[in-house]
Formats: sequence, C-alpha cells, structure tokens
Amino acid sequence: MSQDPEVNFEPLPGYHLIERLGSGGYGEVWRAEAPGGLIKAIKFVFGRHDEKRASIELRALDHVRGVRHPFLLSLERIEVVDGRLLVVTELADGSVKDRFDVCRQDGLRGVPRDELIGYLRDAADALDFMGETHSLQHLDIKPENLLLLAGHVKVADFGLVKNMRMSQASLVGGMTPMYAAPEVFRGTPSCHSDQYSLAIVYQEMLTGTLPFAGCSSAELTLQHLNDEPDLSALAAGDRYVVSRALAKDPQHRYTTCREFVESLAKATASATEAQSVSQNAEFSGTTQYIDDGSPQAIKTEFCDEGEAGDWNAPSQLLAALPSLDCRIVDLPPVELAGRDTHLTPMLVLGIGGTAGRVLTHLRHSIHNQFVDRQLPAVQFLLLDTDSRALSNAAQGDAASLSADEILNLPLRRPQHYRDNSQQLLNWLSRRWLYNIPRSLRTEG
Repeated sequence: MSQDPEVNFEPLPGYHLIERLGSGGYGEVWRAEAPGGLIKAIKFVFGRHDEKRASIELRALDHVRGVRHPFLLSLERIEVVDGRLLVVTELADGSVKDRFDVCRQDGLRGVPRDELIGYLRDAADALDFMGETHSLQHLDIKPENLLLLAGHVKVADFGLVKNMRMSQASLVGGMTPMYAAPEVFRGTPSCHSDQYSLAIVYQEMLTGTLPFAGCSSAELTLQHLNDEPDLSALAAGDRYVVSRALAKDPQHRYTTCREFVESLAKATASATEAQSVSQNAEFSGTTQYIDDGSPQAIKTEFCDEGEAGDWNAPSQLLAALPSLDCRIVDLPPVELAGRDTHLTPMLVLGIGGTAGRVLTHLRHSIHNQFVDRQLPAVQFLLLDTDSRALSNAAQGDAASLSADEILNLPLRRPQHYRDNSQQLLNWLSRRWLYNIPRSLRTEG
C-alpha cells in the first residue's frame, strides 16, 4: 500500500477505516466500514506479503479459508494490496481478555466460572472440529484470540494454523510462549497442543494467575519443557483436570478439547454438591485445613472448645482424634436397582501408583459383574503425588476412574518448608525434607 493505515483511509475499494482496535506480533487490526454500511475488521499484516511473517500467515490462511464453523471467526476477504497482506473478517464485540479486565475492575478475581466454562466449551467445539475434520491445530490460543459475539466465543487469528498431516516446522518465532505447549517449542506440534493452551487460558481467566510465570521467553520455554505447573490458585476439583491437560506428554492429555472442558464442568458440579452436603451435615465441630504444607498449619475448630488448637506434629493431632465431639452416623444399606440386594456403603481409598492399578482392576471387576448398572454403594478415591500416574488410572474405557475419584497432591520444593524447618525436623528426617526431587514427584 502507498501509505500506512489511518482514519478514513481506503485500503480496499469501498472500505473506510474508522479506528484502530489493537496490534500484535504479526499485524494490527482496524474497525472499518464496508460497502453497504456494514462494519468489519481488517487486519494489516506487518511487512510485505512475500516476507517471512506475512508468508507464514498466508500459508496458514490457505489451510483455514475453507473451514466453516459457528464458533470460528469468519474470513471474508484475503487480499494482497501493494505488496501487503490484508484480511477482512466479521467484527466481534470484544475478547475474553476484555471480559476478564471488566471483571477485575468490578472487584472479581476473574471471569465467573460458569461463564468461563461456557466460553471454553464454544472454543473447544471449534478447535475439535478443526482437528477432527481438517487435521488442523490453531497453535496460538490465548485470551485475545477468543473473541466474543452475542455471548459466545469465536476463535480468531489463524496466523499459525498448522496441518498435522504435513511436515513439521519450527513455530517458535510466531507463537506466544506464555500459552504454548512443550512440543510446540520443539517444533513438533501435536493434535493435543491447543488443549494445553486452553487449559492455561482457563486458569488465567478464572484466577488471574498463570501455571508458568516466567519473565522471559527463555525462562518460559524451560518451564514449559521441564517444570510442573503451579495450580495452587485453582480449586482442588480443578487441579487434576488442568494438570492432565498440561501433561508434558501430549498422549497423556484428554482425547479432545471437549472432553477437557466437560471434565471441568463436572468438577465444578461436584464441588458445588460437596459444598451443599457440607453445609447440611450435622456436626458439632468443623475442621479447616490451611494449605501451606506444614503440619502446624492444620487447625481444628469446635463449637464448644474455644479457640483453635495449633498442632506441631502429626502425633499430636492423632492423639486428639478420640476426643473430637463428632456425630457418627450409621449409613443404611444401599439397594441395588432391579435386584433383591442390599450393599453396605464402602469407600475404597488408594494411595500411590500400585494402588491406582489395584483400584482400576477392582473397578473393572465390579463393572463386569454389574454391567450397565451403577453401584453407588462402592466409592473410590485415589491419591498420588504423580499426575502422570493419576492420568494413567483415569484413561481407558467407561469403567476407568473418573476425575471426581482422583486427587493430585503434588510435593512442594524444599524452600517452601524452610521457614518452618525447625519444627518439621522434630519429626521429619532432614534427608527427606531436603532431598525432594526437582521433578516434585516421589520417583519411587
């Protein structure tokens, strides 16, 4: 083009620029009036169309120009004018990032959970359609590229879209390191790469925190490749779901983006149900666990005991358990529909990788015996510090453990315990405290 974009400039016949909406690494976007008085968005890609940035985007647009889906931002024109690439699209109301900023201004932590899951459900539907129908990965999923229109999300900005059937190539120069999957840094994106980015978007838009908080591209690269995500800002029910979507090995993630989002929705429902049960339970005392990793942080409060007691060692807490004024209720047998059978309620608790295999085998045995029937009398709970082992226990057929039956309890780094080390070393060996593996897994 003979001149840079400015208000009232006409980059295409009948298109007049109204205002600049924003810019990114590959170009800038303007609001424009199209022929007939319609309002559109025009993206001006930086550089000439045959230079690296523009040529990468043009190749990506060639992949996606024929893809049609209600939750993909529609591409209306792709033009090269005076050697510069222009992309005309429908105009959205804003982005998920804009919505997050409004929520923060209103004093909220982030986008309300149910609203956010609705947005992610739309995005997941579009991303899975791209992957399943056209073997395409977006590879630049971030809040700014999830646009809002009439209360729904439309996935936009297809500058890095990659065809998984074609040869792989490095994308490090164009991606957003904050949201990129480990395999993308290696130049080998997979069909589960967008799911990884979507999981980071979920945590950031819900809590205002990131699972990887590096300050530079180099630091973020190392964290994505080697470090476990920091999911402490998430509710317990969300941590396993997000940790699985953030698995370093793409094969350990959910099969689809939709499965990931639906697991989040189920975790939310389970948390709400648990809270309701807790509020209606008839106990004379309540127990609160303050999660800072140290034994003395466990405090117990009772209606008739005055102030909370501080516990400096697990033995003290265990010694006090018989004196707790809690009401014990004998649960009645559970009737099995369609059978003259009454089963005693049971919780099967497993800890560690071997327990995961045992629980999985037991679940399959029960499923084979009571095929196509629910067995609410038997409930499972698997605890582990290794998210990969938990993921393996949850993968498989309908008889596998669900996200509601798994709890990830990751180790913490030694420095986390340093301030309380004197009290901890009264009952814990220095060897165990300061030899915690860098991977934050027990490693056998």
